[in-house]
Amino acid sequence: MADETKLRRAWLRGYKQGDVESKVAHATLVEEQMQHELGAARARANAMQTEISELHRRVDLFRQREEELARELDEARESREHLERDARHRAGEVLADAEQRAAALRTEGLRQVGELQQQVEQLLGLRAGLSAALKRVTQDISESLGRLAAAPARAVEQIPPLMSDEPSAEGADEHLARWTGEDES
Repeated sequence: MADETKLRRAWLRGYKQGDVESKVAHATLVEEQMQHELGAARARANAMQTEISELHRRVDLFRQREEELARELDEARESREHLERDARHRAGEVLADAEQRAAALRTEGLRQVGELQQQVEQLLGLRAGLSAALKRVTQDISESLGRLAAAPARAVEQIPPLMSDEPSAEGADEHLARWTGEDES
């Protein structure tokens, strides 16, 4: 290339001036080109450095955001665990209360069933007693009607007089007349 061009010697004075000027011009051009390339490289390096700085800044922001999110996530986990503990505790209390109330209701229900059984037994006893009493009354009435039917009819005058501390004779006569059969004759 141009650098490989050798300088020719001038006859008495060193190198030929045209070659030297050509070499200097060429060196100046190369230097300017290199300066231009160096400027472009510096601009690219500055742009890259700016981009690297921006990327570092973004990475730092992402790290900060990641740390914030990790803290918030930890807080949310702690809150969830706290809520779960509270919910389990409350559920235990509610369950214990419900079991206690169920036991009380069961006891009260058994007590009431016992009372109802006693009342039913009493009612059955009363019913049996009433049935027996009704049978005796019915039997007594039947026997009395049988004796009345078999006995001769007596006149009201044959009934002994009532004592003075007893109700009036007129009221007694009405009652006796009804049983003696005077109205039927």
